[in-house]
Amino acid sequence: MDNSQKLNDEIKTQQEKIEKTKVEIEEAQKSFDAHQNIYSERLRSIQQQDQSSVLMYAEVLFSSKSLSDLISRANAISTILESDNALMDSLKEKQTELEEAKKKLDNQLNSLKEKQKELEVEQKTIEANKVEIHNQLKESEKNLEKQQNQLKEQVRQEAERVEKAERAERAERTQIAERVQREAELAQQLAQQSAVTFHAPKVQENFFDTSNISYSSDKASKVIEVAKQYMGVPYVWGGTTPSGFDCSGFTSYVFRNAVGIELPRVSRDQQDVGQQISPSQVQPGDLIFMGNPAYHVGIYIGGGKYIHAPRTGDVVKISSYNPSSFTTATRILN
Repeated sequence: MDNSQKLNDEIKTQQEKIEKTKVEIEEAQKSFDAHQNIYSERLRSIQQQDQSSVLMYAEVLFSSKSLSDLISRANAISTILESDNALMDSLKEKQTELEEAKKKLDNQLNSLKEKQKELEVEQKTIEANKVEIHNQLKESEKNLEKQQNQLKEQVRQEAERVEKAERAERAERTQIAERVQREAELAQQLAQQSAVTFHAPKVQENFFDTSNISYSSDKASKVIEVAKQYMGVPYVWGGTTPSGFDCSGFTSYVFRNAVGIELPRVSRDQQDVGQQISPSQVQPGDLIFMGNPAYHVGIYIGGGKYIHAPRTGDVVKISSYNPSSFTTATRILN
């Protein structure tokens, strides 16, 4: 039970006591009035005889006719006097009861006022608490709305990120499909070229002529050394840093940091830089390309090997070099 309810109950109990006391006062007043009326009648009777009670009693005694009559009258007067004294005592008692009842009522009224004041203070406190709770509730609702908006924004951003990743994945699948198709076309072209070369050895001899091609072995060694430092770096489409490379991002990063040469960003533009050579004429440090325009590029490192960033899900690594799998090559390090 809260304090407010307790005070209400106490006030109700006090009011019931006050009503009961009022009834007691009313009864005491009636009793007092009745005794006062009797006493007043007694005094009025004496006054009507224009005598004091003492003279009247003396006259009664002196008018006795005999001793027995005197004794009888004396006893009667004694009884009347006792009755008058009892009446007076009773009247005083009723007056005292009435005064005590009124005093009791005053105390109860004062107590009631105190309880009512306490209740008023308690109700003001309750109202103040209601206002505070209401304000706290409004603040909580604002915070909840803010959190919901933040969550919606996070969901929206995540959906946007997923959609972007899906678009990138679809684009990559398209590129892979196109690359596979180009590789198939290239394989067919190379097969046809091989047939022509077999029947025209003189043309083949001119194709592999390297007499006019210059080469820098020191720079090539530096390029290969730097390239090998990033073996194991994951393939990331559009990547140009050691946190993730795509094929052309890898070659441009290696040449820039190894020998200070700035290559174009994408493989089809790198294909047009430097001295064009046959894939069969490559030396360490040369760029080798698949497709024309190119869709993949790597760095030949010698010994029938090349280093490159292959595809999504793979890492920078060294693979076996087959000239027939490549369309063109360029020499950057002159």
